[in-house]
Amino acid sequence: MKSQIQKVGLTVDDVAAIWRIPKGTIYRYAHESQWRRYTLNRRVYYHPDDVMATLDPPAPGS
Repeated sequence: MKSQIQKVGLTVDDVAAIWRIPKGTIYRYAHESQWRRYTLNRRVYYHPDDVMATLDPPAPGS
C-alpha cells in the first residue's frame, strides 16, 4: 500500500477570508516575513505557522 503525505496550507483566499484583509497585503506580508510556501496544481499554499506568527502573534507574556 502506498502512503501519501497530506500537505496542509492556507491559500491567499483562505487568509483573506479569515483575517478580512486584501490579497495584496497578504502577498506583501508573505514576502516581508518570508513565509514558507509550496505549489500544488498551480495554487500556492502558505505554511499556517508562518501566517499565524505574522497575523495572530501571541499575546505579550505568553
